[in-house]
Amino acid sequence: MRVVKKPEERRAEMVAAASKLFAQQGFVRTSVAEIVSAVDVAKGLFYYYFTTKDDMVKAVVEGYASYMGAEAMKIADGAGAAREKIIRLMDHELWGRCFTQPLLADLCLPQHAALYSDMCDRVVDHMRPAVEKILAQGMRERGMDAALASQLAGVGMYGVMMMARRGEMRMQSVTELFSRLSGVDFMA
Repeated sequence: MRVVKKPEERRAEMVAAASKLFAQQGFVRTSVAEIVSAVDVAKGLFYYYFTTKDDMVKAVVEGYASYMGAEAMKIADGAGAAREKIIRLMDHELWGRCFTQPLLADLCLPQHAALYSDMCDRVVDHMRPAVEKILAQGMRERGMDAALASQLAGVGMYGVMMMARRGEMRMQSVTELFSRLSGVDFMA
């Protein structure tokens, strides 16, 4: 006999199971059957919550992006100079924990360009407020007008996402990008 759960709880279980499978083997090699098997539900229930497996990928990415944004805001709201915060943000383990090699490799495949673009939008939407806050702080610390911090954060975040797609994203180069964009020396 199957256990009856609230819809949001059942959906969250499926997203958590998919997240684990995608981290281990990517979403290309993960079947819907594996996802529903991991939570012991009928395959039809998957399609009740998600139209396609791509919708599940988006749900997993949304969860990661939301988590990353919350962690980034903790850093932005924490103590310290902007330089220290940007270094903590770039060194933070959450980047590797959320976007594992199998998941990121699948997202970077040419046939998944729409999913990669969707991921970029989600990550930028969640991370941008924290990055903007840190950049504005850094600009104010240097006696600069912080009015452009929002635009700089957006340009920088999308730049980072494109660097990641090309396999060129190294945390030092990201830090340098934000330094050059904002005029604040985050390097050293």
